[in-house]
Amino acid sequence: MNRTKNGVLSLAAAVLALGLTPGTAVAHGGSGHGGSDGDDWRNNDDQRRLVRVLRHVTDDYRWLKNAEADGYKKITECIEKPGVGAMGFHYAKQELIDDKTQARKPEVLVYMPDRNGRYRLVAAEFISTAKDRPSIAGIDFEDGPFPGSFALHAWVWRDNPDGMFAAYNPDLRCPK
Repeated sequence: MNRTKNGVLSLAAAVLALGLTPGTAVAHGGSGHGGSDGDDWRNNDDQRRLVRVLRHVTDDYRWLKNAEADGYKKITECIEKPGVGAMGFHYAKQELIDDKTQARKPEVLVYMPDRNGRYRLVAAEFISTAKDRPSIAGIDFEDGPFPGSFALHAWVWRDNPDGMFAAYNPDLRCPK
């Protein structure tokens, strides 16, 4: 692992730990709403393919212990923006955070506890350190959680009334 990747992940963890969540740092688009409304993704072949691929490659990660066994590590507590909704607890795989975007390799997995307190996968998130704003399946990434980064959520395991690719889910609240 090179020093740049360690620095990027350390910076992301520090920014989020200091309370500069994406909502307060105007990251992830600031508004909490992604570039997709409702179920528009269902009408786009590339986006439907992306969702199918993400569901396939993250199926084993629906249970947190599997993701941790594969190298995903917790980088944030639950992120919530009052009046907008929550993202959840973020787990990242350090070696994937770079300037590339690969549908089969989401850099971050987002979890929320179920009714029994067990963490379940709700979304995958792409993080990119590309020089120019990346896109995937015709969707532009939003500003990311730290300077020089871009991010895109995909709510592949939890319905999101704000859209498949919105940053926050208004149906979720962080546990107290």
